[in-house]
This record gives sequence, C-alpha cells and structure tokens, in this order.
Amino acid sequence: MTEVAKTKNDTANNKLTDKLQSTVGLQVKFGGYSCAGIKAENQDAFAALVPPKENDLISKGVIACIADGVSSADKAAEASQLAVTQFISDYYSTPPTWSTQKSAAKVITSLNQWLYSQKSSALDEDHYLSSQRQQWLTTFSSMILKSATGYIFHVGDTRITLYRNKQLEALSQDHNCKQGHKSVILTRALGADSRLQVDVHQVSLQKNDIYLLTCDGVHEFLTKKQVTTLLNTLSSEPDNLELERLSKALVEQALAAGSDDNVSCLLVMVTNLPNKQLAEIETELRKKAIPPALEIGQTLDSFKIKKIIHASNRSHVYLVEDSDTGETLTLKTPSANFTEDALYLQAFFREAWLGERINHVNVMATKPFDNNSKFLYHISEYIDGQTLTQWMYDNPHPSIGQVRDIIKQIISALRAFQRLEVVHRDLKPDNIMIDQYGQIKLIDYGAVFVASLDENQETLLESVPQGSVNYIAPETLLTMKANHLSDLFSLGVICYEMLTGELPYKPNVRANNNYTHYQQWHYRSIKQHRNDLPLWLDLTLQQATQANPNLRPQVFSEFYANLSKPNIEAIDEYKSQPLIQRNPVKFWQGTSLVLFICLMLSLFY
Repeated sequence: MTEVAKTKNDTANNKLTDKLQSTVGLQVKFGGYSCAGIKAENQDAFAALVPPKENDLISKGVIACIADGVSSADKAAEASQLAVTQFISDYYSTPPTWSTQKSAAKVITSLNQWLYSQKSSALDEDHYLSSQRQQWLTTFSSMILKSATGYIFHVGDTRITLYRNKQLEALSQDHNCKQGHKSVILTRALGADSRLQVDVHQVSLQKNDIYLLTCDGVHEFLTKKQVTTLLNTLSSEPDNLELERLSKALVEQALAAGSDDNVSCLLVMVTNLPNKQLAEIETELRKKAIPPALEIGQTLDSFKIKKIIHASNRSHVYLVEDSDTGETLTLKTPSANFTEDALYLQAFFREAWLGERINHVNVMATKPFDNNSKFLYHISEYIDGQTLTQWMYDNPHPSIGQVRDIIKQIISALRAFQRLEVVHRDLKPDNIMIDQYGQIKLIDYGAVFVASLDENQETLLESVPQGSVNYIAPETLLTMKANHLSDLFSLGVICYEMLTGELPYKPNVRANNNYTHYQQWHYRSIKQHRNDLPLWLDLTLQQATQANPNLRPQVFSEFYANLSKPNIEAIDEYKSQPLIQRNPVKFWQGTSLVLFICLMLSLFY
C-alpha cells in the first residue's frame, strides 16, 4: 500500500498536500500542516491513507490519524510517529473480514502494550525500585471512513471536530484536567497504562463534511468562532478547496494567538459517498453472464467438464480439468433460474470472496477468480468423498466416538470462521463433506455473514432469515441476527441427527416465520430414539440446541468438552429438578394414570 501522507518529526514544517480517492463510491481528500512552533522539536505526527486496492477500500476504508507526543516522556516524538504509522500499517494487515471496531481495537491494544513495555525503572544503590518513568507516551486520535460511516478512536487531548453546514461540533472528549490557569494534566495516553480505555464513536458521513484532527497547540488557542469564521471564508467553494492551505491557515492563526506548543492540523473532506440505488447494485451484480447447463466434454474458459457432480434448480457443480495446468478441480455455477435474483447473486459472489480469504484444512479452498472471464462461476478444490447426509445413511447407528471425531473437525472449521468474524449460517449435513480419509470439509458458504461487509451500504439488505429449515437457529428466525452461537445450535442439531437419525425439534416443512418467542421450541430427548445413549449426552445436546442462545454453551470448546465426558454439575442439576421439568411426558402419563385409578375407584365405591 502507498501511504499518501505522513509527517516527519523534526523542526521543519511538514505539509500534507491534497489527495483525492478516485474510485466510484466513497471519495475523500486530505490536507495537513504541522510545525514545531516556538519549540525546538516537533513531537506531533499525523498520517492518512487511501488504500490503492478497491477490495481494501471496501473491507477496510480510509484512515486519518494524529498523535501528540507527551513532552515529559523521553521518546515523545518517536512514540507519536510510531503510533500513526504503525496503526495504519497494522490495521490494513488485519483480516479483511473483521469489523472496523475489532480491527482497530486489536491494533491499538497491541500498540499500547508495546509502548508501555518500554518504560524504564531506576534502581537506587540498595537495588530497590526508587522511581519509574514512562519513556514512550503519546495521545492518539484516529478516524476511519468506511462506506457512509466514520469510526472514531480517541485517547488523550488531540481532538476530532466536525465542520458541517457551517457549524463546528467536537466529536472527541479531551482526556485531561486543568490545574490553575495553564497547568494541564493528561489523564489518558498510549503507553501510560497496561490497560487502556479508548473512546469509540460512530458518525454518519455526509457529502462536503470536513473533519479536523488537531493537537492541543491548535484547538486550545483558537475559539470556536475563530475556526468557524476561517472555515466559512475558505470553504465557500468546496470543489476547489485546498485543504493544505486551509490547515496551514489554522496553524498560523493558532501561533498568532500565542500557542507555545507544537501545532498540527489534518483536514479530511468527504467529496462523495456510496449512494447506489437498488437498480445500480443489481446491475453491478449482473455484469457477468450465468453459463448454461454444461455437458461432459464441453469447455468453459480453460476448464473442461469431466463429470456432473450436482445439478439442482439453485446451482450446478462439475468436476473439471484445467487445460492450462492439468489440475482436477470443482467448478460451480449459479442456475439460470436466478438470473434476476440479485440477493442470490450477491451471496454467490460473497462465497467466492470469502473462499479466497480463508485458509483452513477443514474448509473447502477456493481459487482466485479470473476477472477477465465474462462468465459467473468459481473454482474450488476437488473433494473426493461424500456428504455427511450420505454418511448418515451408510452409518445409521454410529458410536459416540465416531460422531465426536466428526464434530471435532467441524468445530475446528467454525472456530476459523469465528476468528474472522464470519458466521456460516447454513450449517447442515449437505454442506459438510467427508473425504476418503475421514477428513471433514465445510462447503457452500454463500449464506455467510461477514462483519466487514455488513458495515457497507453497497450491498443489498437481506429480507428473509438465512439458513436451512430445521437447522436454522431460533434467534435468526426471531431477529434476523446470527453469530457463532447460531452455528453452534446448527452443530448441535447435526450431532443429534447423526446419533439418532431424527431431529431434536419437531420437523418443519419450511422455515416458520410465525415464531414469536423461544418457548415455542420443545426439545425431544434422544432417549426417545436410542435408549442406549447415556443421560449426560442427552443433557449436552439439549443445552447445545437451547432455543435461547444465552442458555447454550458460549464457546465451541465447552460444547466439545461436554461431548467428551459427563458434565457432573449438569447431571446433578437435572436430577434435582421436579419430574414435571425433567420428563413432562412421564409426569403427565403418571398423572393421567392416577386420575384414571381414582375415577375407577369412585365408580365402585
């Protein structure tokens, strides 16, 4: 990636010339200026970047940040410079599937830990700790602009301010306290404590917004009226606005007002927002043609059809040979029935997008797509095996050990999804392959939820819950939301089905959207189908398939641990419950029998 601007911490004036991001959608431009002022060294730093790759712009957004080294620290200038440059570098290195907040939080936490670890300790002559001094301290404020939202992360007394409709609004709160007329004590800074509290805010972006990132040497010496007057004067023609000239004017005005500190100002202007209409999004999705149903021997681009693996009204899957490499692969195309279904096409693109970005032994690998092709399809590794559905037909009464081995591998794949902030949302036996060596592969993840893509406005909103009937989590039906606990529910259903050939809840013909509360789901004990299975296993599956996600195991490892050995606490709790809770069927059967006996006795006496 090319960093479009950053300061160098020296006594020279530092400038950031206007940069415009030209890709259709979100467009911003920057302008900044910094100088040491009356001090000998400039301990401020700022940086901004528009990623050159469109994929990074969509998943990560644009960054602008500013830092002000704490003058009492030995390495103030180095700390501020490291903060802005390392934050940008590390942020774009986080997985493209992560949400903005998770990515930024991970990077800021890592930065703080490193800066804090650089503290020096002075020992007296008796080798006792006599003093402690922080060497690397800096304030830090950053704004990430993504799609139509701005994400603000702030520590210290640098400041982010919004100029909109000729009005100023502070978006960050200074972390300092004033003592006397001029004395200011900083209450938060990067590197000051091993545990850092960061202010996080979001703001909806509007075209022609200007965001001011300033150090205290600027905003402490300018009144709101002075800043507004200057911005009103110089921003009368936003299309021709020179942000560097404007930032320099603000810095010079602060110096003229008596600023005795370093002075830095970075301006970010929103020049365009992604405001695609529904028809525009659908047109983008239909740019590539859906291939017709293919026959053995036909060729699509460089891929020769060797076998038809699967054909349905939703998709076609073929075994192909790449004529360029001789490699045996799988080619998947959408069905022509979905030519006009933009949501389906969006899911098809998302499946390929994620497949290129997840690398796990238990997840089907997808090859990078050839953007030069005029056809819509994606290429994946070929898995020589069978679906879990077929495996269950072949193994109607598996042992607990066989089932546990399969579940362990599925959990490994789902944890890889969770680390990427991805939810499968369509976990079912048909979407799980077992190869000839018993290795599991998750396939068909077109229904995935990806945190980073969900933040964008360039995607179509889903109007129905994503998932398959009888496996979809209750919270998805009730709220249209899903997380890793939703996948855990589906996994519990699959585990139950592998052991019994049945489902833990009464089967539905289709996804029922008439549910209104969790109490409408009624678990059926596995002992109704296989009396040889132990109670502790029944309790484990009952907990994993709880309708209310708060009552399920909160992590996959807990579910697997309960699947591996009896949970004594759960068994004791179960036995302490009254019969009506433990086994309502037996309770009412017994009650009916007692009432019948009483009735018969009343007839005789």
